[in-house]
Amino acid sequence: MDSDAVDEATYSGKAAFVDRISAAGEAIGEPGNSGEILTRLELDLACASEKVVNLNVLMMNVATRESEFEAFASEKEHSSDDSLEKALEFDFMSGILDSEVRELDGFMAVLQSEVGNARELVSSCSYEGENLREMDEKLRDSEQSLKQSQDQISEIRTQSLKLQRTLSHLDREEDWINDKRVDEDQSLSMNAKIKMQTAEQQRHILRTLEKSLAREIDLEKKLAEIRHVEEELKQRLRSSEHELYCMEDETADVWGRWFEADNTSAVLMGISKELLGLLQILQFNLNSLVQRETQLRLKFEDSIEELKAKEQSLNTLAGSSAEVNDFLVAQSDNLKARLREAEDKLILANSEAFTLSEKVSLLEKQLNESDKVKSFERQLRESNIQLQCAIASAEASQEKQNLLYSTIEDMDNLIEDLKGKVSKYESRADSAEEKCIILSESHAELTEEVNFLRGRLESLEASLQQADETKLAAAKGVGFHSKVIAKLVLQLAFERDRLHEQISSLAKENKILLLQLQGSNRDQSAVTRHDNGSNGKESMPPKHDSAAAACSRDSKEEVTEMSSISSKLDRTQDNVSFGEDEVGPTPGPETVRRIDAGILNIKQVFLAILIMLIAVAAYYSFQLQSCPF
Repeated sequence: MDSDAVDEATYSGKAAFVDRISAAGEAIGEPGNSGEILTRLELDLACASEKVVNLNVLMMNVATRESEFEAFASEKEHSSDDSLEKALEFDFMSGILDSEVRELDGFMAVLQSEVGNARELVSSCSYEGENLREMDEKLRDSEQSLKQSQDQISEIRTQSLKLQRTLSHLDREEDWINDKRVDEDQSLSMNAKIKMQTAEQQRHILRTLEKSLAREIDLEKKLAEIRHVEEELKQRLRSSEHELYCMEDETADVWGRWFEADNTSAVLMGISKELLGLLQILQFNLNSLVQRETQLRLKFEDSIEELKAKEQSLNTLAGSSAEVNDFLVAQSDNLKARLREAEDKLILANSEAFTLSEKVSLLEKQLNESDKVKSFERQLRESNIQLQCAIASAEASQEKQNLLYSTIEDMDNLIEDLKGKVSKYESRADSAEEKCIILSESHAELTEEVNFLRGRLESLEASLQQADETKLAAAKGVGFHSKVIAKLVLQLAFERDRLHEQISSLAKENKILLLQLQGSNRDQSAVTRHDNGSNGKESMPPKHDSAAAACSRDSKEEVTEMSSISSKLDRTQDNVSFGEDEVGPTPGPETVRRIDAGILNIKQVFLAILIMLIAVAAYYSFQLQSCPF
């Protein structure tokens, strides 16, 4: 039965493969059809490998069911119904596995035949060197995958046979246990009658016991084999668990590396985003111009491609129209020639009919005159038949002529339609050329605008660089001026202290001189009183009068010196652009200028602040002039 199923599957697969080749291959030598066949073969092999994987999974499930059933059967606590249910489940799954293995065997046989047919097809076709190598490589890969799948199927088949054997052994073991119980019961019942039996009956009983012992020995061997298979399955399970543990460790390491790479990529992405933001802010205008230029270039290229496609279509249409015109001219010539032949034939038929009618009339006359009426009637009938045939041929030629005229009219209409289409396409080509010219002009204008904007951008960048340089120079100048102003402020403070000391010393001298002037004034008033008391007598001035005069001269000289010093101070204050504060002189020779030190200090502070404000305002105005935007 299995061989019949496999043969039927192979026959059906070969028939399907032949149908596939016949459907694909009116031109077998073409590389496309053979490529399609190879791709289908690869898809079938992939399907077969997937089925093999599914059968491996089913095999593992059946093996687990077997181990569970053996463990269940080894325990004596369970009932017979549970064991029967487990046995039925195991039997059902093993049957499914066996049927799937049979179906897959048939499918693999079909694939083997397809691989052979594909090899013959590739060897019969003529390819180039590279294509032939690719085909050979594909066929080798498919053959290798087919061999691997066949090996796996053979392993699955052996495993399924082992499972069926174990199932049959377990069934036999259960039957043997039941038989043993029955034999024990019968032996108990037969112990009373054994003395009554004959020697032949005793021999028969011994033979049955020997058979039961042989069965028990066979069952023990089968149990040992089953245990060995169970140990092999346990070893496979342990090895698979160890491989799974190793794979889990490798996956954990891979996940850790992946998380580290993800974190680093996130950090780098943040940095790159920041840098990209800065670059986008700096080059926004330039990118917009470049994008516009690229868009216009793409539009121009698209228009050029459309124009080329339209030109190609026009060329093809022109060529096809020329071919159609030539074909129609040839057809019209052929039809005209046929028409002429038909007209000639019609003329000949008419002439023959006329001659036949004349002959008929002559024959009728002769029939009336002669005795051979019957022979003439026969000739008349034959001539009538020939006349009818000639008339039918003439009518057929007339119909052919009408058909030829109608076909000629249809061809003329078709030619006119094609000419209209050609004119439409020519108008479209002209409009496309005009659009292309307009686009080229706009592209040239846009390129000029882009160049102008680039020059403007370069000039703006140059002006920006100049502004930066001027800013740096202004900053340097302001720093230098601030240093100079600071030095001037220090010098002014030093001069202020020195002038303050001079003013304090001059104030003290002024006080001393005032006291001396007051004393000299008192002496002069006393001298004048004494002169008035002597009644205008002339006498020599005393010694204290000469001393007073000397003192007065000295005081006048000191006053002039004080006035000169004060004028010098005023000049120095005017040169340094300081204000001055004068004390009104007293009327008389004792007038002296007095300057308050506190007022001078406040003026100097205000002057320094004013100079700083002027410097800041000058720097700000210069910055505004250098950078108007």
